[in-house]
Amino acid sequence: MSNQRLRVAVLDDFEKIADTVPAYERLKARADVTILRQRLDTSEKLVAGLKDFNVLLLMRERTSFSEKEYGQLPNLTFIAQTGRTSKHLDLPAATKSGIAVSGTPSDTGTTTKELTIGLILALLRKIPQVNQRMREEAWPAITGRMLQGKTAGVLGLGRIGGEVARILKVFNARVLAYSRTLTPEKAAAAGAECVSQETLLQESDIVTIHIPLNAHTRGTIGEKEFALMKPGALLVNTARGPIVSEPALIRALERGQLGGVGLDVYDMEPLPLDHPLRRFDNAILMSHRGYATHEILSERYEQAMENILKFMDGKPLNFLNPEVQSGK
Repeated sequence: MSNQRLRVAVLDDFEKIADTVPAYERLKARADVTILRQRLDTSEKLVAGLKDFNVLLLMRERTSFSEKEYGQLPNLTFIAQTGRTSKHLDLPAATKSGIAVSGTPSDTGTTTKELTIGLILALLRKIPQVNQRMREEAWPAITGRMLQGKTAGVLGLGRIGGEVARILKVFNARVLAYSRTLTPEKAAAAGAECVSQETLLQESDIVTIHIPLNAHTRGTIGEKEFALMKPGALLVNTARGPIVSEPALIRALERGQLGGVGLDVYDMEPLPLDHPLRRFDNAILMSHRGYATHEILSERYEQAMENILKFMDGKPLNFLNPEVQSGK
């Protein structure tokens, strides 16, 4: 890179953490850094707000870019992406425009694992309902249910699902697991029983989802699957919204088929204020907090800013689009 002072935009820092990490001061000393905490939610706003910047720092998948935006951002040369995800970025188009994209190491999934268990316990013990009623009456007589002795179904026994299964086992729950390539041996190593998806849905008191979103898994849980589940069963989704059919989910809640849901992900994010899911008091709704802890966000901002400094110094970087030509 040349020694000219770059203009850097940090997008979507809703939690106000970007300027608290050590690398921020070093970056600020060498570049003009602007932190944007309001969502640029249209293509027009993106282009108008970012046309003068050379470098963007993106937090996860909060803002999407396509060839349309790249073509109207002539000064953009580098995107420092947090994490390894790139579904929100058209990487071939970025490469074509000469925009290099770097990532940071993937997290261990610990934060999502913790949130999953938290949602399961909150649903069973009706923590949100009791908490709210404590502000409305003297001593709410609301009974919850125990996790011990329940059957929990883990859909997807990968990096996060396997850890969730192990924790559920500590609570003395029976754990069922299904994924397309799961073997009985791998399931047993996590304390789970390898079963079919149909058996998992039919026998589980709690179903928790931990599969990736792709063309095969979109709509994995729909009308047919909800009909298989026990009346009053609980559903937790900390993976991706479209894995569950949202219309079918709403109908299952309306007719009382589900006893409650814990959701961190949705078809549309942010969830619209008038969305029907907001009206169910047995739906615990999180704002995609699975990874968004202070520790993880701080770590990712630090790593991404280090990548910007390396880019400025012409140091080697592992690009998500390694075929990109340097410079524009």
